This record gives sequence, C-alpha cells and structure tokens, in this order.
Amino acid sequence: MIPFAFIITAIGLGLAYAAAPGAVNTEAVRRGATHGARSTLLVESGSLIGDLLWAILALTGVTVLAQHLAVQIVLGIVGGCFLLRMAWLALHEAFFRRDASSTNPSSTRGDFATGVVFGLANPVGLAFWSGLGSSIVASGVSGIQFVFFFAGFFVGAVLWCIGIAAAFRWGGRWIRPAMFRWINALCGLALGYFGIRVLWTTLQAWLEHQTFSSLKPVR
Repeated sequence: MIPFAFIITAIGLGLAYAAAPGAVNTEAVRRGATHGARSTLLVESGSLIGDLLWAILALTGVTVLAQHLAVQIVLGIVGGCFLLRMAWLALHEAFFRRDASSTNPSSTRGDFATGVVFGLANPVGLAFWSGLGSSIVASGVSGIQFVFFFAGFFVGAVLWCIGIAAAFRWGGRWIRPAMFRWINALCGLALGYFGIRVLWTTLQAWLEHQTFSSLKPVR
C-alpha cells in the first residue's frame, strides 16, 4: 500500500519545482499578461513535455551523455541563445511597440511549442532528474512506489500550471494597459539574465576543462 504522505510529498515537490522562479514562469507571466490565461497555460503545459523527456532520459540511463563536455556545451549554447532571443522579443515589445495592449488577446499561436522548447533548452533538467532519481532509488523506493512518486510529481506540476493560468483568468481584469509595457520589460530583463547565466556557466565549464587538460601530465 502506498502511504498517503508519500504521495503528498511527491505532489509538493512537483509543485515547488514548477513554481520556482525561472525562465518558464517568466515567459508564462509575460504571455499571460499579453494574451491571457490560455497562453499561460499553454506555455506551462509545453514546458512539462520538455521536463518529461528529461525525466525519461534520466531514468533510462542516458545521463551518461550529460557527462560529456561537448553535450553540455551544445545544450548550454542552445538554451542560452534561446533565452536571449525571447528576452529581445519581450524588450522589443515593451519599448518599440507603440501600444503594448494592442496585441490580439486571443492569439496563442506558438505558445505550447515555446513552452516545449523552454523545457528542452534547460540543461539543468537532466541534472535535476538524474539527482532526484538517484536519491529516490537510494532511499529504497522501487517498483510501483517509484511510478506513484513520479505521477504525483507531475500532478503537482500540473496543479501549478492550472493555478497560474487561473490567476490570470480571474485577475487579468485588473491589469491596466500601461502595465503590459512594464511586465514585458521586467520579463525581458529576467529572461536576459537567465540566458546570460546559462552561457556564462557553459563558458566556465569549458574553461575549467581546458585548465584541467593543460595541467594533466604528459606521458
């Protein structure tokens, strides 16, 4: 029998993971303020697809790929450049669009795909799921308990997706047109920060590898 507290813990962990400040929630807030609650829900739901793929890769032992520097660099460059691209779009909409509220609120084209790319472009996803999977196995969880844990985890993540979309659905009426520009500007700066941080981390990993290689004795 699966303990009730075990399921609640898994749901809480999924909720905390999905609600953590990051590029996905930043873009979801920006699009929700511009296009409405459905856009927020699509971005958040799409990101879960990316997270699910990382989870599958981690649990099937493909995490060995993450140990190769070339893979880490490619993931870091792709993820960082994608985040900088989204930052530019947000800042452009904030400072160069004459009327930020003129965007068609029903236009949600590409929101789900954007969420999927956000989830896949996050190189932290594979490391997170690798560490989480190892911790669960080390704690003695196996078989059906393992399945229930990850099911509960994604239930918690889905609850966050629905919750943040509902917040825009019922609270969007209080967002005034002038706030769209500020939301886009703040989200653009945040996305730019995340993009630069990913690229900087990638550069540090490459430099550390080069330093280590230069210090290795030649035989």
